[in-house]
Amino acid sequence: MLSPNVNDTLDMLVEVYNDILEISSYGISCNSLVIGHVSEDPEWLIAARDRTLKLRAVMNKFIQKKPDILSNILEPFINYQTLFKAFVDGSKDINTKEQWLEFLALLCDSLSAAIQKTDAANSQFTEAYDDINNYQFLLEESINEGWEELASEEQKIVKFAEALGKLEESVQNLGVNLTASDIRSGQSYIQSMATMAYGIIVGNMTAVPYLSFVSVIFTLGKSFYDVINTSDEIQNQLGEIVNLQNSISETAQAAAITKSVIQVLDNMVKSFLKISKSLPKLSLMWNGELTKVKNAIDAVHSGSDPKLLFDLQTIGISEASWETIVGFVDRIRKPVQTGDAVTINSADQTITK
Repeated sequence: MLSPNVNDTLDMLVEVYNDILEISSYGISCNSLVIGHVSEDPEWLIAARDRTLKLRAVMNKFIQKKPDILSNILEPFINYQTLFKAFVDGSKDINTKEQWLEFLALLCDSLSAAIQKTDAANSQFTEAYDDINNYQFLLEESINEGWEELASEEQKIVKFAEALGKLEESVQNLGVNLTASDIRSGQSYIQSMATMAYGIIVGNMTAVPYLSFVSVIFTLGKSFYDVINTSDEIQNQLGEIVNLQNSISETAQAAAITKSVIQVLDNMVKSFLKISKSLPKLSLMWNGELTKVKNAIDAVHSGSDPKLLFDLQTIGISEASWETIVGFVDRIRKPVQTGDAVTINSADQTITK
């Protein structure tokens, strides 16, 4: 039939959609990342702060292009379904092979355009990843220099950084990845901004704000605040972090906090690599549909009666499949519901909205 497997296509679309959401979250985290000061800023910290600004500028350049990229991925479905419906509606008035070939040629053109746009979107993601990864590497280089300067406290720093990593991982794990069935069921999908705020404990046990960044967390059915506020695990981890901070210097705290956050960004930037695998699947789907239409054209040219070809006999069923797919695309294009912003403050061990 002149349509793909519906469930497979919806799964591919939701995979791409989740990857794009992760990339958007990475962009928000880059933009919101603020690295503060310690009593005497070491050179590595000054360099890290400067490179953070450069990473933000590169990411912003990509974010400005993102609406057009997303349009290149989704609009071909709408355009093709519209054309295919016109093809089906007009098929009852087709009486000659030439008319069939004319319609099929239009489908070929639309499918070729879909392939071109999908491949172009993939290229833009790949280019963005290369640019962003270069600056992320430089940022990590600065942190590693600081790590080397603090070799005398390395064991304590590692333990502290691991505790921070566990907290950040636990926060992320409270979110969900959408499935095709979630979207089709119409469940409320809620996007919440979660600010991770870290302080440095100075000599008199006073916590001074040092670093903060925003993560985007997605939940189903209820807000992120309602989910995290009942998590004993998060509260216990916040307490452990403060206990570990008390045993290391200001600069060591800064190095561990900065390194753990950079690790979060490093994990998030890998979503660019994920989409470089998920988008080509859509391109293959479009190529498969183009092959089907070309085969139908070849069969008609070879003398087959169009009305006896299986793919042309079943265009009504194919139209229904494309309609289902486009209905799914329309759901993806709708704005996501926004939940309360949440702040997780490690220094005072609070979770607020």
